[in-house]
Order: sequence, then structure tokens, then C-alpha cells
Amino acid sequence: MNLSEINTSLYYTLLPAGAITLFLMSALVVFCGRVIIYGMPTTDRVEQRGHSPFIGKLLMEYWYWLFKPVERTIVKVRISPDAVTVFGTMLAGAAGLAFYNGYFVAGGWLMIFGGTMDILDGAVARALNMQSKAGAFLDSTLDRYAELLSLGGLVSYYSGTSFVNVVFLAVLGSTLVSYTRARAEASGVEAKMGNMQRAERVMYIGIGTAFSPVVANIFEPGAAKPMFYLAMIAISIVAFFSNTTALRRLFYTYKTLKNSEMSESPKQ
Repeated sequence: MNLSEINTSLYYTLLPAGAITLFLMSALVVFCGRVIIYGMPTTDRVEQRGHSPFIGKLLMEYWYWLFKPVERTIVKVRISPDAVTVFGTMLAGAAGLAFYNGYFVAGGWLMIFGGTMDILDGAVARALNMQSKAGAFLDSTLDRYAELLSLGGLVSYYSGTSFVNVVFLAVLGSTLVSYTRARAEASGVEAKMGNMQRAERVMYIGIGTAFSPVVANIFEPGAAKPMFYLAMIAISIVAFFSNTTALRRLFYTYKTLKNSEMSESPKQ
């Protein structure tokens, strides 16, 4: 494949996502201008999450600001937060199907927008005063389905290669990050340490997969089944740091519970 063929291939690779990327970058410029003039907005959920080295506060506030009109529209037409949750899971399932078939641009963006629904469902529930234990249970359960559906598509795509082991580690770590926190809270321990939470995982894998065909057209021109190196880097980052986060929560919770048991045990 010569240079002109590579450039043509790149053009058609970027075309489906080009408009979205241009819009997001333009909106980011507008948001930065707003921050300079009016200062950084403050969102409760961003403050509750705390500092993350993987996603800066500017980007988190930008994403909330960007989708605020969508949230207002959902609230105005009174779509239930449970419906938003289900829709987000459907987008994640579509992302997994796209990954399975090798459509990484579509899969990456579907994964990102599916993850965004996880932000909106809680905001909609608060705005409509429809917060409930049932809704929270549905949200947390379908979040796991959403993540496993999208990552499952990547497992299928990389099956037959050695890299599938790294994808399995990403699946394992992503599942245990949430599970260790839930089990810790059930035991009365708050274990929020670690930074590879769902938003970070969705962002890294989503962006890494969405733009990986661009890199593949340069380094793997004409490959029948590209390895998508940029996606591999993103998945590797998530695999390492999600498991690190899960293990930190595991050992912290275990140590905290053990110390509590020792302090409460009667002295002989």
C-alpha cells in the first residue's frame, strides 16, 4: 500500500467520527473560554469523586457541562432514570457487537456515550425526585452488564492472540474494582481509594479504540485483522491500574476489618 492509499484509507476511517470529534473539540474551546471568564463550574458528583490523575477536573466538568442540555431535555419530557440506565446498557451492548466485528471507531464512541448515560441517570433521578433503592440497584447491576458486554466484544476480537490475556485482565480488574468497594461498604468500610474507576476505564478504552484505526492505517496498512495498537495500549493501562485499584481496596478493607476485630475481641 502506497502513501496515497494510506491517506485515502485514513480519510474514510476518520469520516464516521470526524464530525463528532470536531464538535467535541469546538465545545471544549468554548468551555475553556467560559472557565476563563466565569471560573470553573462545580458539580457535586465531580467533587464527590475527588481528584483523579487519569481524568483532570477540567475534563470532568467539561463533560458534565456538555451534556447538561441533554439532561434538561430528558427531565423536561420526564423520561425515567431507569430508562436512561437501560439505554446506556444497550449502547454498551452495541459497542461490544461493534468491537466483535472489528468496527473500533463505532465501538469506541458507543462505549463513551453509553458510559455518559451512567452520569445522566443519577442526575435525572435527582432532578425528578425519583431516587430509590430499586433504581440504585438497577443502575449498579446494569453498569456491570454494560462493562462486561463492551469488554466481551474486545475479548472476542482478540481471541486467538496472546493479547486476549491482557483483555481478560482488564475484564477481571474492571469487575473487581466495583465488587471490592461494594463488599467493603457492606462490611461497613469505605474503600474509595484507587483511580481507575468506571469513568476512567470508559474514557481510556473508548478513546483508545475510537482512534486506533487511524494508527492501524499507518502501521498495519492492508491488515486483514489489525491488532489496533492504540487500543492495545489503552486496554493494557486499564488492565494494570484497575487490578491495582482492586487489590488496594482488598488489602485496605481486609486490614481495616482485621484491626477492628482485634480491637473488639475480649482480652484474656
